[in-house]
Amino acid sequence: MKSPYDDHPGFYEYDNRKTRTLSPINKEQLENRHAAIFSEWNLKDKSVLDLGSCIGATGQWVLFHGASEYTGVEAQESYVERSRELLCHHGDKCTIVQSSIEEFLANNTRKYDVIVMLGVIYAFLNHHEILSKITEICNDIVVIEGIYPYPPVGNPKAPIIEITSQHPMVLADKEQNIRGVGARISPSALEIIMATLGFEPAGKMPIPKRIKSTLDNFCSDPQEKYFVRYLSIFRNSENICRLLTDELTAPSENPDIQEWRELDKNLPYVEPTKSIVTEKQWEFNEEVANSFENEAVNNIPDYERVINTSINFAEQFVDKNEKVIDVGCALGETLKKFIEAGYTDLYGVDSSAAMLAKAYVDNKIKYIQSNDFPSEQGPFGLITANWTIHFIKQRYEYLENMYKSLKVGGYLILTDKMQLSPEVDAMYRRFKRDRGLSQEYIEYKEEALKEVLVSYPLDWYQVKLREIGFRSVEIINANLSFTTILAKK
Repeated sequence: MKSPYDDHPGFYEYDNRKTRTLSPINKEQLENRHAAIFSEWNLKDKSVLDLGSCIGATGQWVLFHGASEYTGVEAQESYVERSRELLCHHGDKCTIVQSSIEEFLANNTRKYDVIVMLGVIYAFLNHHEILSKITEICNDIVVIEGIYPYPPVGNPKAPIIEITSQHPMVLADKEQNIRGVGARISPSALEIIMATLGFEPAGKMPIPKRIKSTLDNFCSDPQEKYFVRYLSIFRNSENICRLLTDELTAPSENPDIQEWRELDKNLPYVEPTKSIVTEKQWEFNEEVANSFENEAVNNIPDYERVINTSINFAEQFVDKNEKVIDVGCALGETLKKFIEAGYTDLYGVDSSAAMLAKAYVDNKIKYIQSNDFPSEQGPFGLITANWTIHFIKQRYEYLENMYKSLKVGGYLILTDKMQLSPEVDAMYRRFKRDRGLSQEYIEYKEEALKEVLVSYPLDWYQVKLREIGFRSVEIINANLSFTTILAKK
């Protein structure tokens, strides 16, 4: 298929960003990014506004694919001149305006079908103000390219806006950046703001096809130590999420009114009293189920990595038609990933009815509520028991039952919190503080988990698993006393 840039190489040859280290501009990058954003159904006969248009590569793409007109807004003069030269073959379908985005929006009097804002949202501090002006003039689709907050805070899905005094922006015709005050907004925070303006996500966040020849920060893990970009697409809807100020000044008919005590119960991190610390043990109730993902990510080092490692191991060594069971399946996140990997005979066991009530539902999964291992459902080709066995008092017997329920040659992947030294305990507390947990909450949870989560030494597992009959016991991941063991029957 012919590319919009085949006959017009200037859109990447004349872009000074082609020499930067992260996601340098080249033909492949332009094609992959725009292909991920657009399809012909949302460009045909549409008017497109590009805020921060640089040298107009987006204009070339949308006009090539049938847009009726394209307006680019760019503040830097040399970019404006270059884009007018490169887009002149489109005639009066194309207009390039030299202006700041704020000035353009203040003076604009018309609407556009599609509005694109690639790589400039982090130049603004008041995201709600600028986005409200954009959505007011948008008939259909808003496309935004942003950067995850940095440095990483442990949970890329958290609704966070990070204000920085040193965010870089490219200078036209120079291999240089200028730095200044900006604000990096996470995708989930962006979704909340857009919801207050009557726009909802148009499907999943698009991910451009990976560029293998360069350091591609579109297809990277937000936990990496450099700027990682993302793309979000929103469509106009009739559902508007009211602001808190709306409810204060003009309450709706059914406002979400709570008593103070009820509100305090739903705070993400309770500021506990001494009585709470000493009297109430930790339990996997409905409150924990509602915030389980944040609890897990903020308290367990390598949480997502261990899940992905379990899936990757299974794909290499466990047939897709084998029985697989996840012990302590919680909300079924691991089982969901097994389904995505092609596994069809899955089991989940958990002692918490509150967790299972909110678990991911699929007819390939059979959920079991039990304190005991469901041996009668075996034999299994793989058992995963991540962050669960350390809650079980009769631990040796439970491990024995899992071993007996594995087929010969089957595998156990087990992750537990092992006994830790004072030095590692201090490092683990710092890990939790770095993820936003208060010192009071850390102390509260440690007290609440006493006699609920009981850590054993690492060598206890190594000795007992071999004693039970596993022929190999190996460590495949470890971080701050959380150790993942692979055992084979």
